[in-house]
Amino acid sequence: MASPEFQFTSNALQGGEYAPLQPPSNSSNSTGISTQGIEHATPLRPTTPGPSAWGHLTELKKIARGVFGDIYRAWDTRLEREVALKLYGPGTHQLDDWFQFGLREARMLARIRHRNVVTVYGVDHLEGLLGIWMEYVRGRTLEALLRELGPLAAREAALIGFDVCSAVAAAHELGFLHCDITSKNVMREDGGRIVLMDFGLSRDLNRPSCHAVPRICGTPLYMAPELLRGEPGSVLSDIYSIGILLYRLVTRGFPVEARSFSDIRAIHESGEITLLRDRRPDLPQAFLRTVEQALSFDASARFATAGHMGRALSALLK
Repeated sequence: MASPEFQFTSNALQGGEYAPLQPPSNSSNSTGISTQGIEHATPLRPTTPGPSAWGHLTELKKIARGVFGDIYRAWDTRLEREVALKLYGPGTHQLDDWFQFGLREARMLARIRHRNVVTVYGVDHLEGLLGIWMEYVRGRTLEALLRELGPLAAREAALIGFDVCSAVAAAHELGFLHCDITSKNVMREDGGRIVLMDFGLSRDLNRPSCHAVPRICGTPLYMAPELLRGEPGSVLSDIYSIGILLYRLVTRGFPVEARSFSDIRAIHESGEITLLRDRRPDLPQAFLRTVEQALSFDASARFATAGHMGRALSALLK
């Protein structure tokens, strides 16, 4: 694929790959790739009517559209259960590229077995489309929770952060970077389980030259400063994104507020970011220190691993 210099998961700086087709009729009923609370974004390709069935998956109901694929709620006739189906179509991309793009995501998810990572059930190539079907998660994205409840308490944010760190650590252990950890890519299941989703932009650390993913990609307001400068992603850049996630959970804002990619980069370079302790001085000092360490401009000053960050969050919970 002739990758552009920059490619993001949404036209909106706050990101989120998926734009909802219509407001949900029941806010407690979401999918494995949720549309709850996601801002409307202009699709990068025309929306066309979806199929009513695809292979052994029937009763398809399109619930979201994204840059690289449409999302359906479907019925698996073989296993007799609901699933979330992500169908990749060629759109504006070359056939080999979008096929490899979707296949990478399916294979990565299939290798990660963790309660806080969405479970993939299968992948297939039918009728000119590549499909990944996965668990159907009933719940809401963290972004939807923020819109409904407002900023979370430090303890609740730390509990969520601990689960996210655990999920990210599992991916890192297998050699994968997530590269797009945002409040719209994490769901809280109705029973309380935290689920990390959407590995579409993830990178294989063992294949740094893989061309299936653009050189710079992600959600700008969650991207580490080194990524904004065009440097390669690392475990430390995912940790930075977790720090931004925690910052957003307790403020509903970001340390950098800007309307363009170049402005975000300039603010980072100038160091004129809004510290969490300036926005929420009422938060426990241990929580403030944890978030600010994760958000260090100098990557080497951040937590060395997602496990180390999770341990810090666990300690302050006690």
